[in-house]
Amino acid sequence: MPAVPLHVQTLGGFTIRRGESAIVINDRSRKLCLLLARLLQTRDRPVPCGELTALLWDGQVPGTASLNTLKAILHRARSLLDQLGPGTGRELLLNREGCYQWNPKVPLTLDTEEFSSRLREGGRAKNLDRRIALWTSALELYQGDYLPSLSGCPWAAAQAETLRQSYLQTVQQLLPLLAGRERWQETARLAGAALLLDPCREELCCWRLEALLHLDRRSEAVQVYEQFHQRLLTQQGVLPSQGLRDLYQQARREEDPRSISPVILQEQLRETGQTGALLCEYDFFRAICRSVGRMAERTGASLHVALLSLSGGEQSVLARHSLDRAMNNLEEILSTRLRRGDAFSRCSASQFVLLLPQASFENSQMVCTRITRAFSRQYPHSPAVLQSSVLPLIPQRQS
Repeated sequence: MPAVPLHVQTLGGFTIRRGESAIVINDRSRKLCLLLARLLQTRDRPVPCGELTALLWDGQVPGTASLNTLKAILHRARSLLDQLGPGTGRELLLNREGCYQWNPKVPLTLDTEEFSSRLREGGRAKNLDRRIALWTSALELYQGDYLPSLSGCPWAAAQAETLRQSYLQTVQQLLPLLAGRERWQETARLAGAALLLDPCREELCCWRLEALLHLDRRSEAVQVYEQFHQRLLTQQGVLPSQGLRDLYQQARREEDPRSISPVILQEQLRETGQTGALLCEYDFFRAICRSVGRMAERTGASLHVALLSLSGGEQSVLARHSLDRAMNNLEEILSTRLRRGDAFSRCSASQFVLLLPQASFENSQMVCTRITRAFSRQYPHSPAVLQSSVLPLIPQRQS
């Protein structure tokens, strides 16, 4: 009677099935799990004990204790496999002249081998429908990362990364083929599954949103985008691309136009791509000063403003074009020399006012001195003379 074939799952878990029987190999014994996985992968050849001990003990020089422990692990592995049927352990795990081997004569299906085989066959298929079918069936085998309980083991982690990249690369090749045939349900499902593995890959989110829009599942598309937006901002500190935001706006068209979503509010309020101090209109600058002043009053922190004035010096008035040029030059210096948390504004034709949070009076004077020196160095032939004064910003108390 032919032997009953085995079916082994290592993607997303570790399960060995034979007929109606199955055993789940958990992470309670990492060395046992690692031993079985390695013997399964290399079942075409006997594996020397030294190679196995180096793997199980992460490259350490094996000793007598390690070899004895290896024998004990083998005994436990055989006992575990006996749950598939009496004598299965000795049938599957062979001991041959200082080597161990998984019995290559017992028929076996290993999910990673089937996964890779279908990917290769799909890549060779010239008929696109057959390619789609093969790749889809291969990706369905990928139930998660390879041996997740062994993620800390270098050998298993390397295998897992190779398989994960194969999965993601195939997903990116398959999604356009599914979309080209308007198989939007499959496109949405596949992009969603891949996003679980690579939560910040924007191309996957784009495909999922586009598919959901074609399926008229706009509320779901909005939710997918907002969750992705938050992950991207939290983990990488960046916003989604304009193309992805356009898809989001398309999904929100049928929502209540009188309301604003938290994501839209966050995008409208968030400043991106700006360096240096904040340049703002004078009315807005006054509002900032009042807000920061209230916080300073509550915390007792110091708060000062500095007034920078350009003139022609003693008994001299600057021509209009000279003043405008000098003000533009000074604005450029302020934009680069002040801290990102500072703010400044033109408060007259010849003056800038600076807000310097958390700077003492002395530090504020030093800032003004640096600005004055920088202006003189960069524009030594300017007819303008720069003067400064520092004033404490004292919030007006309610009576």
